[in-house]
Amino acid sequence: MKAIRISRTGGPEVLDIVDVPVPRPGPGEVLVRVHSIGVAYFDMLIRSGRYPWMPPLPYVLGNEVSGNVVDASGTDLKEGQPVYLTNWDNGYRGGLYAECVVASEDAVRPLSANVDLDRAAALGNYIVAQCLLDHSARGIELRRMLVHGAAGGMGTALIELGLLAGAQVIGLASSDEKCTKVRSLGAEAINYNTEDTNARVKALTDGHGVDLICNHVAGDTFGRDLTMLAPFGLVVSYGVLKGLPEQNLFVDMRKSINHCPAVRCFTMHVFDDHPEWRDRCTEKVLHLFAENKIRPVLGPILPLTQAAQAHRLLEQRGVIGKIVLRP
Repeated sequence: MKAIRISRTGGPEVLDIVDVPVPRPGPGEVLVRVHSIGVAYFDMLIRSGRYPWMPPLPYVLGNEVSGNVVDASGTDLKEGQPVYLTNWDNGYRGGLYAECVVASEDAVRPLSANVDLDRAAALGNYIVAQCLLDHSARGIELRRMLVHGAAGGMGTALIELGLLAGAQVIGLASSDEKCTKVRSLGAEAINYNTEDTNARVKALTDGHGVDLICNHVAGDTFGRDLTMLAPFGLVVSYGVLKGLPEQNLFVDMRKSINHCPAVRCFTMHVFDDHPEWRDRCTEKVLHLFAENKIRPVLGPILPLTQAAQAHRLLEQRGVIGKIVLRP
């Protein structure tokens, strides 16, 4: 079967298309024929060697897939059953950028018949977003929230879940086209390249500011974020696409001390020792998906052999929605 493997870290060119044997399931495992693969931020970090939890190389990438069981090996699952699988549920074994993958029976999440498997492969963003909202943002009254990168896979997931939680959601995006998509989801939108973001946030919130800001950009964005918070507001940093802040964050927080701002760093690895917390969020998301209360926004759907192009698109940050690969 075809798989995408890295033997060294670097740019998208290190993603090698290789032929490998179809894996065989052992006791308590199933073989899944992959239908769709969600291209994740985690994948890009591992490929480039910037992930703090780097796996040993060579390594077949992959954070989430949807597909069908083809060998149930005496488990309670049925052959042909549509399923969803994440790398964290499968012990971070990787192997998901491939035509088939072996997984523990406990790691495989059954899906309903006739499910949209392309959209199912985008549920990882919703699981991360649900974990962020349920745990990182717990304790705050979520009336208003601001989302960076609002038109991307993670941004659209945060918007949908924020709206379902009853919050007013404001999305930051880099173009009018992306802002149109953000508004179609029911959120307010701000083009940060052409508008005064602070002024617009104040106007949209009647001067209150927002209770939660979801920031995967970092760089020089924290200082501005702190000025847009409501009293006791929180900035959650779940990525640093532009690198770590160069300014003194504590100094910036003191400048906004009248609002008692807070900053929290978030990673899904906090759940490695508490998988039951992650499981609850996963079940919430799967339930919402089954009831059509969330509808993942899809970006380009590319062949697995174009994984390098998918990574280039992800790095360019020009895509609306989730990039998906198909074997």
